[in-house]
Amino acid sequence: MSDPIPTGCATIDDLLGGGLARGAVTQVYGPPAAGKTNLALSAAVAVAAGGGTVCYLDTEGLSPERFEQIARARDADLGELSSRIVVSEALDFAEQEEAVRDAERLAERASLIVLDSATGFYRLERTTEESGETLRRVGRQLTHLLGLARRHDLAVLVTNQVFSDPESDSGRARPLGGHTLAHLTGVIVRLERFRAGNRRATLEKHPAKAAGDTVRFAITDTGLEGVEEDV
Repeated sequence: MSDPIPTGCATIDDLLGGGLARGAVTQVYGPPAAGKTNLALSAAVAVAAGGGTVCYLDTEGLSPERFEQIARARDADLGELSSRIVVSEALDFAEQEEAVRDAERLAERASLIVLDSATGFYRLERTTEESGETLRRVGRQLTHLLGLARRHDLAVLVTNQVFSDPESDSGRARPLGGHTLAHLTGVIVRLERFRAGNRRATLEKHPAKAAGDTVRFAITDTGLEGVEEDV
């Protein structure tokens, strides 16, 4: 198996044991504005800047301006870099399923597949009678992406949203999809907003590292930057 895929933030790479694991799905979850999409974009740009190909499945409405900000910080040719990131936009759950299936066409030459987010449309259906079937369909999508990761030695990064669980003792928001998604993801990272405008990343699951490690980072004009723990 090849080296991990860089995220564009050395601090988060260290948390992950070098970067995003190949042959596995990494789940990053957290509340709005915690940094999930920024991390996904940062990783995509880092891979493209290194000459790799990225399949980016977007359900959140990718910001071209934010992409350009992060890309320009790499001091790379914007057009060339953009050509290595193949974006598929999904406007509903059916389009998301189609985009995930079609990722197979790029998998042989891709280093990274991003699904941002896996559960945005599922969240909209959680209150309906169809929510159970929708979750099963999300599970099948992740199973497909995991298969691509293993066959082609690539990394998969999926972002996930959260919900408030009134039965939780901690009172902390929990990731959508629960055990279904957790079972299919080899690495899980929780992102939270932290004091002084910073963010905190906590490792919850990893095949080679103990859970509970944390790092702090800031979202800047140029991407993500590590922050000292005593700040």
